[in-house]
Amino acid sequence: MSSNRPSPPRAAALWRRLPVDFAAVSKLPDVFSFRTVKTPSGQFGYVRIHTFYVPDDTVFVEEFIRILGLIPQSGMILDVRGNGGGNIVAGERLLQLLTPQSIDPERFYFINSALTLRLCEANDSLGAWRESISQAVETGAAFSHGFSLRPVDRYNDIGQSYQGPVVLVTDARCYSTTDIFSAGFQDHGIGKILGTSGKTSAGGANVWDHGLLLSMLSDEDTPFKPLPQKASFRVAVRRCTRVGKRSGELVEDLGVVADTIHRITRSDLLNGSIDLINRAGEMLATMDTQTVTAKVQSAAAPVKVDVTTKNVNRLDLYINARPQRTFDMADGTTSIELPSVAGGSTAIELRGFRNDQLVASTRVRL
Repeated sequence: MSSNRPSPPRAAALWRRLPVDFAAVSKLPDVFSFRTVKTPSGQFGYVRIHTFYVPDDTVFVEEFIRILGLIPQSGMILDVRGNGGGNIVAGERLLQLLTPQSIDPERFYFINSALTLRLCEANDSLGAWRESISQAVETGAAFSHGFSLRPVDRYNDIGQSYQGPVVLVTDARCYSTTDIFSAGFQDHGIGKILGTSGKTSAGGANVWDHGLLLSMLSDEDTPFKPLPQKASFRVAVRRCTRVGKRSGELVEDLGVVADTIHRITRSDLLNGSIDLINRAGEMLATMDTQTVTAKVQSAAAPVKVDVTTKNVNRLDLYINARPQRTFDMADGTTSIELPSVAGGSTAIELRGFRNDQLVASTRVRL
């Protein structure tokens, strides 16, 4: 991510002090906006992510979860047009909330050089890249091995929060983290991408600024020196590649190709993207919907959980990540009695399948 995070506008800071209905307005108004939209194809949620420039990915993810609970569960239009990027980890951590699948984050690579090796040796956070860069003397490889920015568990620590279908709206001004987020959305088959241009900006890489480079090599013989007049610059330090069916394909230079293209109309410009939203609604109406929800009725032994399902014919029960039972399901609510578990915190996960395909999941904790 870039360390050049713009400060919130003063007007927005003053606005936050006024009484606000947070059922209609985000607690991060510079980051999110949301509403319910009515289209000829049905009523759906509309969420705009204006930026990924957030200092705390946890607060960012928690607010997105809150918003997901306020919009219709019948489908969501997730609009990232014009989003210039920001915190890569924050963007990639959102993906788990939209799918029952485990997230495999994008991979990042350093170019192999004496300088990138010095950076990795001087900073423990870059330790994963050290060995492969040092091996380049023997292998002659141009780039290091690829690693995710955080351990894979970090991208799967919450699980699915929204089970409705999702259409992601992109344009040619989606940069950096937004490129990477869009790539992960497509690589994990979360939903369809509706683009107002053929693909995103193709600027998906890890950008650092000069100030960060100065701080990462602080010894006397560092090649990084303060610039005249406090000048600075930003540079893409690590390239990024995709996962899944497109494993190894570059994000930067290639971008993310939309599944369907909608060219902005006059009515879009004059009436709040109405044709674009209606087109996204048409796409959502053709996508499957399913539900798996759980409510703990009794936390004392024997533990009982009421499970409500729709369009799911099999349910797998996991306790503390271990498989326990499989149930054949029909639409409606079923009470499940859990096997006895050891004391301490207990995580229950219910995975719903349709024709042996995982389509929805939910987690509860005792």
